[in-house]
This record gives sequence, C-alpha cells and structure tokens, in this order.
Amino acid sequence: MFKSLSVDSILHGDRKSIFRVAFVLLILTGCKPLIETPNAYISRQEAIDAALEIASASSPEMSGAKEKPVNTSAEQMTLDQAVKKIDKHNQPATGYDPNMTVWFVTMQGLWLGQMSAPGIVSTPEQVPYRHYAIIIDAKTGSEIESSFSP
Repeated sequence: MFKSLSVDSILHGDRKSIFRVAFVLLILTGCKPLIETPNAYISRQEAIDAALEIASASSPEMSGAKEKPVNTSAEQMTLDQAVKKIDKHNQPATGYDPNMTVWFVTMQGLWLGQMSAPGIVSTPEQVPYRHYAIIIDAKTGSEIESSFSP
C-alpha cells in the first residue's frame, strides 16, 4: 500500500520519497484542530482565587484583608459592564477594550484605609471598608481595577 521510506532512499535522492516527506510535513504543520477552542479564559474559581490574593495584599492606600473575606461571588461580563457596576458614570481605563471579557468579583470583609490621597487632610483613625469589588482580566487573571466601599 505505502512504500516505506528509508534513510538511504531519502539521502540518495529518491525524489518521490523526498516529495512524500515534504508533503506529509506540510500537511501536519498546516492542520488545525477539528474542534476550535474559544479564547482561553480562567475559570470562575481561578478568578475568585486571584481576587482573594489581591484582597489580602496591602497597598499604600489600603490594608490587606483584616479578616477572611466572605460572600465572594464572580460574574463574567464585559469590562464596560463591570466598570459601570462600580459607578455608572465610569469609563474603562484607556488602553483597555471595553468589550473585553472580565470577571467582576465581589466580597465582604474588613479593609482599613491607610493613608489619604494627596491634597486630602488625613484622619487620625483608619476608615473601615466592608465591600470590595475587583475586575479581573478573564484571560490573564490580573487585576484591571478595584473599588472599596463602606
């Protein structure tokens, strides 16, 4: 049925053998999978895990979580929809596609404001925040934006 290819026939210039090998390699390298996979997105649980890790880290403005966050939820949507959930007047940050797929993750816990923004008189007490919303890139798992509220 098929003629077997030997190294000798290829090395000694058997043109049909060389053509066959080249043809097979061309076909194999040009094949697409039979089932197209959609853009690879992180799972809901991966988004929640990423958000919990972000929520536990401290930043200059905000403490890390002072207690284990609870009532964590994640919803997949576009960046524009997620930004509007934080504030209906917000627009996605420059450089981001408003139609990109993101995870909007919310949780409850305790975070403390650590220092005031420049130009704002600081208060002697740390302001407690109980709600945290984080927008996670659904492809990379990285934070795009976040918001705390009392």
